[in-house]
Amino acid sequence: MLFLTAASLGVCASAMRSVFSIVLIAFLIVAMFATATLLSSGPASYLNLLIAVLGYNAGLINVIAGMLAAPRFRATFQSQSVPPLERPSA
Repeated sequence: MLFLTAASLGVCASAMRSVFSIVLIAFLIVAMFATATLLSSGPASYLNLLIAVLGYNAGLINVIAGMLAAPRFRATFQSQSVPPLERPSA
C-alpha cells in the first residue's frame, strides 16, 4: 500500500509538470518519514522509506514512459484506420 501511495504521488506530481512540485514532494516524503521517526515511541524501519522513494520514482518513470509511448500508439492506430465508406453515385 505504501508503494502504491507513493507511486500515485509521483504520477500526480509529474502531471503538474513543475520541477518545483516534483522536488518538493520528494522532500516532503523524506521530511514526513523523519518527523514520524522522531515522534514515534518505537524503532523505525528505513525499508519503509526506501519503498516510498522507489514508489515515487516508479510513478514518475511511468508518466515519462507513457508520454514517450503515446505518439507511437497514436501513429500506429491512425495508420490502421478503416477508410471511409464511399457514397453511391446518384
